[in-house]
Amino acid sequence: MIKSNLEATVFNLIKTLKVKVTHRSVAECLEDHPEYPSLLSVSDCLSDWGLRNQSYLIDKAAFTETDMLFPFLAHLPEKGGRFMLVTSITDTAVFYKNESNSESKIARNEFLSRWDGIALHATADDSSGEQNYLSNLVKSSLESAKVPATFLLLVTIICWGVANTTIHLPIALLGSIKLLGLAISMLLVIQSINSNNPFIKNLCGLGGKNDCNAILKSDAAKLTSWLTWSDVGLMYFSCSFLLLVLDPLMPLLPLVNLLALPYTIYSVTYQYRAKNWCVLCCAVQLLLLLEAVTFWLSHYSFDLLSFGFSLNAISSLLVSLLLPVLIWAYVKPIILKASQLKSVKSQLKTFKYNYDLFHQALKNQPKYAISNDLRPIVLGNPKAETTITMVSNPFCGPCAKAHQLIDGWIKHREDIQLKVIFLTANTDSDLRTKVSRHLCALSSEDVIENAMNEWYSSAQKDYKSWAEKYPITVGEEMKNIMQIQNEWCDVAEIEYTPTIFLNGYKLPEPYRLEDIKYFLS
Repeated sequence: MIKSNLEATVFNLIKTLKVKVTHRSVAECLEDHPEYPSLLSVSDCLSDWGLRNQSYLIDKAAFTETDMLFPFLAHLPEKGGRFMLVTSITDTAVFYKNESNSESKIARNEFLSRWDGIALHATADDSSGEQNYLSNLVKSSLESAKVPATFLLLVTIICWGVANTTIHLPIALLGSIKLLGLAISMLLVIQSINSNNPFIKNLCGLGGKNDCNAILKSDAAKLTSWLTWSDVGLMYFSCSFLLLVLDPLMPLLPLVNLLALPYTIYSVTYQYRAKNWCVLCCAVQLLLLLEAVTFWLSHYSFDLLSFGFSLNAISSLLVSLLLPVLIWAYVKPIILKASQLKSVKSQLKTFKYNYDLFHQALKNQPKYAISNDLRPIVLGNPKAETTITMVSNPFCGPCAKAHQLIDGWIKHREDIQLKVIFLTANTDSDLRTKVSRHLCALSSEDVIENAMNEWYSSAQKDYKSWAEKYPITVGEEMKNIMQIQNEWCDVAEIEYTPTIFLNGYKLPEPYRLEDIKYFLS
């Protein structure tokens, strides 16, 4: 899995502190943050995983390594902002972990000249880590294994075919060239769609100041608004490879290669005039030339009259030409829409998580007082300025997820408190009412928190055994409290659970509970 500098550095910090968080969760948390890729996004994600962290601005002129806490993330303003995980500092050198999590070092003076003095230090405890780590690890592993598994399956099929077929050396060489060309063409297509892919950017940067993007985004790289030379290359190698498999002696194979050779002159000439070289494009031109040499040395027939218009030959030709084209015609729009959707989501996120816009939308909602007369369940810091009120239902699945989310915040934050109000039928025969009364009757905050966590996390929802574990006496007072809460819900026009209030204001659309954390810092 290819990781950005920020993602790789944060994941290395997580591994160094021996905290159980998957690299997929690191990537998702950082990229979903409205301030990505900033130090604030790192700090908020670390807080979500229960790592206490603090950022500092160090005076480099008065800097001494004895004042520092290790490891720490150092911010480097170069290349638009990069991060480095520093593990120790001596009089002459700075030791750090690179993006591959390998130990490296640079001269102390060089580090101080590149570092802007901003540092972030984090500490972990036994409670640190992401929730559902094991299931997320399995999901992440399966996701990472998709590409290698597909490649392994393809290699296995090819090896099986080779083992059961007599293949001459020229055909094997041609097949290898076409497979390599197919792989490079796929990279070119990916780069033309997503120019920020770090793996391909590193490949394109080989050999000096090369820039594939400058070539691939130019008008010369397009045949039409919807067809690029990268698409043509992908179709050429995929169609000809399939034809080579179905009919290795097809005389159209060398002829098509011969017709493609003028493109090598066009591509190299354009790159020379542009004074910019695309490494992957040059690799494709080299493969076309190697393919031509292989055809010439193997004495392939160019005689179209030897083609033979048999049903098998025509079928092989049609399948080889149409199948890759039809597949790509179906797949490419899906890939383009997915790429555009990511860009649109990023733009919408800028508006959605704008602090002023959110508070304007929030203040436009009616405000409701949540007084002590309601006897809500109160968890977290009772002196916190931010109060989240949740109207809940003991048998509501989304309520259970919301409670789990807020409970995680409460455990690692001291700036919020949670108030829970129940919406029930308030009848003795209603099981929702029994559980709600039971929870409100519990006196100790620790007991209430444990009881709520156990109830909402339980799949069976066995009230009898749960009630025996947390014994109480329910009198008329609890019935009156439930009635008061129900009347308040009528006034607040509660139509569904969970309904979330922030400091008395109903959370407006399109905001969700998980969005609130971005406005709490």
